[in-house]
Amino acid sequence: MKIAALVVIAVFLVAPFTVYAANETASIIIFFDPDCSHCEDAERVLEKLGGQLNSQIIISKYNSNTATGIEIMDEYGIVEIPSMVVQGNEIILYSDYENDLLKLERLLVNSINKSLYEPEIAVYKEISPVRLYPGENVTITISMVNKKNITTDVFMIDQYPDFFRINEDEIRWNGTLYAGDAKNITYAAQVDSKAPSGNHKIGSAIVTYKSGEAEKNAVSNTGIIHISIALTLFTVFLAGLIAGANPCLFAVVAFMAAMILSDTGKKLEVVQFIVVFSLGIFLVYLLTGIGLLSFASDLRSLNLVLGAITIALGIMHIYDYVYIKVKSKSLFESSRFTKGVMRKLVKKNSCLSALGLGALFSLVKAPCVGAIYLTILNLIAVQKAELRGIVYLCMYNFGVILPILVIGTAIVVGLSPTKIDRFRKEKRALIRLATGVILVALGVLILFNMI
Repeated sequence: MKIAALVVIAVFLVAPFTVYAANETASIIIFFDPDCSHCEDAERVLEKLGGQLNSQIIISKYNSNTATGIEIMDEYGIVEIPSMVVQGNEIILYSDYENDLLKLERLLVNSINKSLYEPEIAVYKEISPVRLYPGENVTITISMVNKKNITTDVFMIDQYPDFFRINEDEIRWNGTLYAGDAKNITYAAQVDSKAPSGNHKIGSAIVTYKSGEAEKNAVSNTGIIHISIALTLFTVFLAGLIAGANPCLFAVVAFMAAMILSDTGKKLEVVQFIVVFSLGIFLVYLLTGIGLLSFASDLRSLNLVLGAITIALGIMHIYDYVYIKVKSKSLFESSRFTKGVMRKLVKKNSCLSALGLGALFSLVKAPCVGAIYLTILNLIAVQKAELRGIVYLCMYNFGVILPILVIGTAIVVGLSPTKIDRFRKEKRALIRLATGVILVALGVLILFNMI
């Protein structure tokens, strides 16, 4: 964290094991899991402090597995346990002390002292949104209120993480706050494209002000933001490769190669047909993706629908694994009509028929590759990078067609289409199972806004 404050109260840096305020009470919320031993350790520390301070601490406990506990944790942006919130604004996570119970006690006492000390200037920090992606903007608002009856000069400076890209002048403010006066400072920060994913604690804003001849400080609440997984060209390519390496594509390549070789015996024509066929798939998926991105700049509002569709397709793939084992055929097999159309297009053996077959195949077999494609589109849309988004789409589609090109090349150098089809039939059940598990996992991640 970049801490630009010049003056910070020493008691906040080295917290004594003493609570100074005698006539005030502090509320402490602890989020726990009944099966968590670290939670039990944290509760014992709280009970010890409660015994020492008698009625100065009011402790509330929330089970992180209950609907109420989950709702309140979401309000604070907390995802780990045990976690504690002192006086509604100071958050202490397990990662802050990592089962060092003496450190936890010191953090609690420090937070209690800060919350019970009633400053002349109250300061609050609000961060929105708390869930975002690399490259997105976050808005921070610092609110200051003069709670005394005298005018005072104020200097405010905010703390921010290294991966925030901001104008340094925007995080500072100095001026005069009159009695009862309030001041809001709002600035925007961009999350660096290489920011690490996960939860990040955002430091407090610090206000320095004068009270008579003395100089005092007020410290705002901390905050937590969650940065989802960053999208890279490699991950997009890998997703396309996973989507492309499926029995649907293997079957049609073997079918095309066998027909063309039986009609002409020319391997070069097989290569030409497969390349143009791949181009048809590439163009349809690319144009579809660009169209969806232009109509929906942020698909995150559809996460529930996208997640449900992805999970449903994953379950279908897993069920197909069982179906293949029992019936020796797949739920995703093409209809007789589709096979007839494909046979006619391959029979023509022209660039136009190959392009048309690629376009037809990409639409008919959308369930084979569509779920992962929707996930990638969602990630591209929320990162709001149109030009880079098109590059990502191209990389994904290249991953989809690469297995087709590899198989086509293998046929040209001597691999039999019959062997490819036999391999497909032997491994298709396993491929369905692996694809289904991946899709279900992706669907869950989408539902919980983790990607």
